[in-house]
Amino acid sequence: MTAEHARPSEEEVLLAFSVESIHDRKTLERYLGEYPEHANALVDCLIELMVDATYSDEVAPTSEAVVDQAWQQFQTAVVLPDDEPATNPFATLNPTAFKSVAKKLYINNLLLIRLRDRAIDAATIPRRFVQGLATVLGVPVEAVIAYLRSPPAMVSGHSFRSAVKPAVTEQISFEKAVETSQLTQAQQDALKALAD
Repeated sequence: MTAEHARPSEEEVLLAFSVESIHDRKTLERYLGEYPEHANALVDCLIELMVDATYSDEVAPTSEAVVDQAWQQFQTAVVLPDDEPATNPFATLNPTAFKSVAKKLYINNLLLIRLRDRAIDAATIPRRFVQGLATVLGVPVEAVIAYLRSPPAMVSGHSFRSAVKPAVTEQISFEKAVETSQLTQAQQDALKALAD
């Protein structure tokens, strides 16, 4: 990996995040989308920035009131309500459209099914591939990221096709999915070239 393609360190990402002019949900989501490997550190940094912002001369920085106020701001700015699940960008696709999406992405149906069913760990999916998927689906990149990061779910029809009780399978890496999805060597090479 060349120096110009190296990923920034956690410290560099946090520094860039801390100097942003606005620290709201959209800013956090953008950073989480670009640097999912630093998700915990980014959330901790946001909380610290909110605590600092609520600090005033009258209140000590360790005051419980300041911490409570910062936590309320954090929850208001970042936390999604429990009744607001990520929208499935694949929901409107009929079988013909589904095959068309796979063809436009230069992948096969099996890999696209794994993406739809969130069987692939979202943190391992290259950003450029997610951007291409969002473009082909005609939805914002953030919507695709939110959907892919949601917990994997069992497709309802699977329970009727099996003699054994279906279960949600453990997620695999994007690289493993590419290797095991019966793609041609050219398709595998093209997908591996998208690696972050």
